[in-house]
Amino acid sequence: MFIREKDFYQNIFRLMLPLVLQQLLRISVDTVNSILLGRISQIEMSAVSQANQVFFIFFTVCSGLSAGCAVLTAQYWGKKDRKTISVIIAHGLRTAAIFGLFMTVVVYLFPSSFMNIYSSDPEVVRIGAEYLRKVCLMYTACGVSVMIFGASRGVEQVKLILFTNIISYSVNILLDYLLIYGKLGLPAMGAEGVAIGTVTARLTELLICGWLFLTNPEIPFTARDLSSSDPAIRTSFFRVSAPIVAHEIVWSLGTSSGAAITGQLGSDAVAGYNVTSVLYDLGASIGLGFQNACSVVLGMILGAGDIPRAKRAANSMLAQGLAIGILLGIGTYLVRPLFLRLYMLNAAANHYAMQFMTIISLIWPFSLMEMVGMIAILRAGGDGRTGFWTDLVVMWMICIPLAWFAAFKVHAEPWVVVAIIKSMIVLEGIVGVIRVYQYQWLRNLTESG
Repeated sequence: MFIREKDFYQNIFRLMLPLVLQQLLRISVDTVNSILLGRISQIEMSAVSQANQVFFIFFTVCSGLSAGCAVLTAQYWGKKDRKTISVIIAHGLRTAAIFGLFMTVVVYLFPSSFMNIYSSDPEVVRIGAEYLRKVCLMYTACGVSVMIFGASRGVEQVKLILFTNIISYSVNILLDYLLIYGKLGLPAMGAEGVAIGTVTARLTELLICGWLFLTNPEIPFTARDLSSSDPAIRTSFFRVSAPIVAHEIVWSLGTSSGAAITGQLGSDAVAGYNVTSVLYDLGASIGLGFQNACSVVLGMILGAGDIPRAKRAANSMLAQGLAIGILLGIGTYLVRPLFLRLYMLNAAANHYAMQFMTIISLIWPFSLMEMVGMIAILRAGGDGRTGFWTDLVVMWMICIPLAWFAAFKVHAEPWVVVAIIKSMIVLEGIVGVIRVYQYQWLRNLTESG
């Protein structure tokens, strides 16, 4: 029923550790920015947080494309087909660059329109729009970097990701600190400084990871391969990526809609929710690292054609995920008061944050079941449709309408609204586990592609 060989778990941990550290570095930037801005202006903190919902949607779509690339490269890596991997990566990089450029143009032209979705506060909208117009200049670079990271995961070169992020996120945090507060003779720019620091860091990130990616002999890709194309591989890439991207779009829009609903509950509830989201994201870095490691390992097993071992691997991954989720829930509950000391929130915002953090501590086990079952395991076999249809029903037909009704018709307490929004994770986790044990995801994509 379970895999007992130590090398299986050692391989997951070997891949997981750098990915967790990479996620922590990424989240640390948002955490530090939230703390730094929160110490000078609660309004600026909320404006940047709400404006970043636009980037959140962009990033999750890029992550969907990257995940599709990682799924295919992992299976072909397990099959030891280096030539096909280079073609998959080329298609992925071109797609990411085109999408990034498109989003940059749209957000640059209509920043206020996006901000009006997430806040009714004129000052939050004004500050957020100014921030968006600057920060959107890094979207193309970010999209290409995310695709490089996905391809690197698929061929087990996760240290490249960690090394790149250590440098880029260090640059990001240092510049944000200097530009927010005006240190070393630089002007104090607040939210605008965060935008400049972010753009500079993402350009630095692309230069570093691009160079490492192209010069790593373990990665079957060179600059000459960028123009390579194959109609069958292109079809396979989009067939695998399309449902994952659709899932990411539905999920990100639903999550963003939840933020839009809470954004209308008052500045104190918004501040409390944003701080809670930072703590959740810190914990999620562990879950996401485990999720991505499981997806790569399982994809390699499927690509090698070992279906019985893939079944046992899925059982082992779900058991580990549940244990991680329980530990994260306990840790989140215990750390609440200590984490809130990092912020200078007023009494009402602090009260809301404590309530919201209690809610997320309860849903952590289900969150890990969603990450491992719905995403890591199902997607490793090319099943992105289950996640799409589940989110379409659970988020958009149940939880989002109920949250809207509770917030604007019943005028329920903010914690009730947040509990309804987060209940979608519980339902998605349950559906994910059920689908795993139906075993319809057990597919070798190198044979069907």
